Amino acid sequence: MTRGDPHFRLRIPEDLKREIETAARANSRTITSEVVYRLEQSFGRSSTFQGGLVEEIEAIRVRLAYVQDLLQKQELSSRSHNQDA
Repeated sequence: MTRGDPHFRLRIPEDLKREIETAARANSRTITSEVVYRLEQSFGRSSTFQGGLVEEIEAIRVRLAYVQDLLQKQELSSRSHNQDA
């Protein structure tokens, strides 16, 4: 997406606007990027935003969550083992 892309005005209910703003913050995106991403997903297109950076970030988040889960399980196992000793 570039500054040269077309602009248009959009009227949306206030509560929907707040939801978009919240989602944009949670996903580390601008409001425009969040809207474009969601529209692309609704039309079955993979995101072209920043050359697929969104998908790459999401893949990293998934891997990070997996590693955090493994570390937590390892810590719990270690605590249990230490208590048995």
